[in-house]
Amino acid sequence: MLDSRIKVLLSTIPIVLLGTLIVLVVQTMALPAMAQPAQETFFESAVREANQTGANTGAAAQSTESPAAASQGEAQDRTSGGAEGAAAAVGAAMLRQGQISSSLSDVPGREDTQSAVIVPPRDDNAVLSGILTYQASRPVDLFVWNNVEPENTTAIPEEFGDLGDIVKIGGKTFALADVSSGASGSVPFAGNAVEVVGEDEPFIVTYSLNAIPALANLVNNLQSLNTSNATAPEGGADASDDDDEG
Repeated sequence: MLDSRIKVLLSTIPIVLLGTLIVLVVQTMALPAMAQPAQETFFESAVREANQTGANTGAAAQSTESPAAASQGEAQDRTSGGAEGAAAAVGAAMLRQGQISSSLSDVPGREDTQSAVIVPPRDDNAVLSGILTYQASRPVDLFVWNNVEPENTTAIPEEFGDLGDIVKIGGKTFALADVSSGASGSVPFAGNAVEVVGEDEPFIVTYSLNAIPALANLVNNLQSLNTSNATAPEGGADASDDDDEG
């Protein structure tokens, strides 16, 4: 009887060991699977990819921004202060919008009028080409200043007309062109400065300006003026001789 029990026990030991081994193998294979993170849903995966794409695009845009675009942005920032701000770089768009109040004019011959200089002359003598839209609290005249440098040795005779609008301002000579009149307007222009002029009562101008400054060659062709001046002394001498004979 004892021998039979021993035989049965010995026969069951391999089966128990085999079962234990199988359990250990199954647990070992399950551990890596339990250590893996939970599977993303379709929505979570789409959100993650969108965030990564947006971050990469922003970084690429910052790294590829051209110097010209940066310079133009800086120029627009500098001009955002209105007529008192720094001048825009040559070739960079000048976008300006705001209000300006008048004061007594500094232009020779117009000291009793009110004036508002929306764009003052530049140190580099650049010419502004663009358009100005304005609304004034009183009727005004819009003047565009053009830089001129007539020959100092040449006097302009009266037969060439009225040149009262050519004046010296701040050490430079400008021809003042009256391009628009009224309380409002939208005017294309090209020149070195833009001024709004009223009568003797103060006013306020609301305006929008879109212009580009560029350097220009100053070309004076005064050959006919030189010829006229060369012949003038002869006429004067003849007249003097006639008076002596009389």
